[in-house]
Amino acid sequence: MSNYRSKTFVYYGPGKVQCKEISIHCGPEDIIVKVLASARCGTDKTIFYKGHPKVKPPSILGHELSAEIIEIGPEVKNLRDGIGYKEGKKINFDLKLGERITVQSRIARYRDGLMLLSNPITILSFILPAGYSQYMKISKELILSGSLIKIPKGVTDEEASLIEPAACALESIFSTPHPVGVDKDGRHIYRASIRKEGNVCVIGSGTVSMIYALLCHLEGAKKVFILVRSKRKKELAKRILGDWIKVILIDDYSKRPLMEKLKEEEKIVTRLKDETDGYLFDDVIAACPNPDAQRLMLKLYTRQGYAVGACFGGTHELVDGADIDQNHYRSAKTIGTSGCSSKAMETIARRLGEKRISLKGFTNPRHFTFNDQPEEFFTITGLKPILYPWE
Repeated sequence: MSNYRSKTFVYYGPGKVQCKEISIHCGPEDIIVKVLASARCGTDKTIFYKGHPKVKPPSILGHELSAEIIEIGPEVKNLRDGIGYKEGKKINFDLKLGERITVQSRIARYRDGLMLLSNPITILSFILPAGYSQYMKISKELILSGSLIKIPKGVTDEEASLIEPAACALESIFSTPHPVGVDKDGRHIYRASIRKEGNVCVIGSGTVSMIYALLCHLEGAKKVFILVRSKRKKELAKRILGDWIKVILIDDYSKRPLMEKLKEEEKIVTRLKDETDGYLFDDVIAACPNPDAQRLMLKLYTRQGYAVGACFGGTHELVDGADIDQNHYRSAKTIGTSGCSSKAMETIARRLGEKRISLKGFTNPRHFTFNDQPEEFFTITGLKPILYPWE
């Protein structure tokens, strides 16, 4: 069993990240991987600025990654009793040296196949040292929970590093309840996903927004709109997603007084009614941590059916001045999303391998390395940045 010297971004607290060289040891029940690409989660950006109660510095963040297995401890083959996602099952470890993997970061408990967010067994990045590093240790908990997900052949390292955030988007899509009828007693019957052949609106222009739009298109939406705030972002969305996306350019009104914001939002609603023949949207996704976006989301639900809104990021911000009567009268529902199940990650990996989706070009074109200042990697805006530890 070997020791590895590894360049690493070490987080010491808000605004404090340093590039350090550390030593990583492979124990008998550990696996060592060579990190090939590590995408920055929006949560990591928030942690850099504000910290997080579950992150105890010094720590190594970075849970959206692709990696290659380079060492397997001699006792790994004897690990058997699953935990979390694999609770009650026997582990049949079949990974080999040289195979590429991505990792489920939340070692959660499950009930009825559903991931429970509270009281996780452990969390990669928050508790376990993670992927802003040249090498990373895969602990016994990650192995026993079935958290190592194979990257199919033909999937690039860039795409593989987006499996986890794409799975988070898929998780919220798959948890949106649209009624499809009633039983003999009038009990509502639901389909879990966006409304098929319905209208979808995504508010936001980052990598996750683009992924949401792509997945909604794949799930059978009739029309997918995306709201952006600059001509550059409009051109970017068209380039990444293609001609099937309907991109709407709106003004940036975030710094205006509340009453002016509300008037601007009414203009947006009127415009989008015109674009949808007065119907508006069956599914609205606020894929940005902005109270204005979440308030606007509530105004874009169709009045002609049952609508669902999904907040991704910043879901606990106050949403002032919103008309939420539709929520009161149950014609609309709002759900939040935080994290993704291992099943959702497996689904994204499989779809990438089958070429049903492609995530090429969804990230910042700049390749960050350990020669760059860590502060820049943690704070850059726009499309999701990726750290390439070996460039």
